[in-house]
Amino acid sequence: MAKYNGIFFLTLMLSVILFFALAVVFDGGNSAETVIYILGTIIIILISFSISLLFYLIDLLKKKM
Repeated sequence: MAKYNGIFFLTLMLSVILFFALAVVFDGGNSAETVIYILGTIIIILISFSISLLFYLIDLLKKKM
């Protein structure tokens, strides 16, 4: 299980770094942008979790075959 936790956190950190690196490019003082950044961060976390679950399912299917 540690392998999948590692995949999750590596994907999460890479996504967050890319997200904030691109956020600097689109810097603005608008409150609507802040809401979009927050929603984007939440989506990144959920997608990272989904990717780690997919790796788990792939390994589970390999073990059954």
